[in-house]
Amino acid sequence: MASIEDAADCGERADALVMGLLGRIMRQQRSVAAAMDYIRALSRETRANCWELALRAGHEGPHRLQALLSRHKWSWEELRGLLPGLAQDVLRDDPDDLTGPGLAFDETADLRKGKSTACVSPQHAGVTGKVENCTTWVFAALVTALGQAWIDFDVYMPDCWAKDPQRRKKAGIPEKLAFATKPELAIAQAKRLMAAGLRVTWAAADEVYGRSGEFRAALRALSLAYVVIIPCDYRVTLAKDKVIRADQAISGAVFERRSCGNGTKGPRYGDWALIATADPRESLLIRRFPDRDKNQYAFYLCWAPEGRPATMTYFITIAGRRWPVEITFKTGKDALGWDQCQARTWDALCRHTALTALAQLRTAAIQAALAGADVLPAAPPATPRPPSASPPAPMTCRSTPEPRRCPPSAASPARPASPRSGCPPPRPPASSASPATGKPASSASPASPSISAGQHGADGTRPAPAGTTTPPAWQPSPPDPRRPEGGDSM
Repeated sequence: MASIEDAADCGERADALVMGLLGRIMRQQRSVAAAMDYIRALSRETRANCWELALRAGHEGPHRLQALLSRHKWSWEELRGLLPGLAQDVLRDDPDDLTGPGLAFDETADLRKGKSTACVSPQHAGVTGKVENCTTWVFAALVTALGQAWIDFDVYMPDCWAKDPQRRKKAGIPEKLAFATKPELAIAQAKRLMAAGLRVTWAAADEVYGRSGEFRAALRALSLAYVVIIPCDYRVTLAKDKVIRADQAISGAVFERRSCGNGTKGPRYGDWALIATADPRESLLIRRFPDRDKNQYAFYLCWAPEGRPATMTYFITIAGRRWPVEITFKTGKDALGWDQCQARTWDALCRHTALTALAQLRTAAIQAALAGADVLPAAPPATPRPPSASPPAPMTCRSTPEPRRCPPSAASPARPASPRSGCPPPRPPASSASPATGKPASSASPASPSISAGQHGADGTRPAPAGTTTPPAWQPSPPDPRRPEGGDSM
């Protein structure tokens, strides 16, 4: 079992990994420092607004984090482009897993108030199951046998925003951004991820994407096996060119009890049936839930490229791995507060989401390292301190000047150290009285030797200017009755 010291060490190494990634897209060190404070402050106990995040990070105010989301010069698109590589290094695949890593696509809603937030509008929200005032995001998650995390995202822009240039300009939405459906956003994500060199073999999605023929065709072109949910009334062409609704295939199906993977309560069993279609590589997969009274059936279209097994076991395993994308939503919202951000502009929203995705990968890296996976860089070795013959001098505060020591003069009595000051006030001029007679000396005459500027007498003092009155010699002041003798008391 990992100790607290192990967790702290993994946290420091994960921070070094994340800082190295941020340094590639942020030129200023202050931006990297603010981004690290932002990422570390995201937690279950803190609402993800700049005020509370700044308080948790130890800042005096929210201005640094607000500037990070708005004014600092860095590209959230570049950070989004670096997420797949980091995720592949952190969520390494299990060599004993025959299914391999894959992509899970899904959308989620961020509930909002008002009409100023970019792309907000009344639309269906899956979190409540009804129409809400919200923004909708399309996410792609990397799913492996060891975990899952966000690696790509896009904001869905409703048609009402796409046709309102003034509203778009006020919210900071780029002019070149065109309207795109959710399946089109998922297609663009799949192409970006494959172009970036991500090693995945399959994709899974719900009926929003499964009913789109363009989405399935794009996955085929990328040689990604897929298992996508379709509605019960979706028209399917069977092997004998017979077109039927998906739910009409139930009558001739033969079901088998199989588990599609482990959940929080153990294996997730269900009754499964596989039916061939007109495409030899595509099949209709039906799942029956025996413990449900309503909606007992779910329908999937499955396809596998050459070299991949087009079997029920393979497709059932992929169907069970679509669910981890829901876990990423739960982690992002409940543990990192992704949906609590108060940003409203396009760039601020996307920057917040990119930093939250990076925080999710940081958490996944720490969890994988504590589980024994070698996914974090080694800790830098401690630099040994060279031996010294004498101990180091104690550090002193520069703000406290060392008191001056002024040497006493023969012409004036020695002054005791003042408890309030480190140096006595300026010494008064020497008396002009003659030591022999005690009378005042006569004024300077042409016959007497004169002392030029910068010269001193024998006792090291300047003579008083001619015609001036010499003040009496300095006498120590009486002790302060309010203070004890010997200086300040401890």
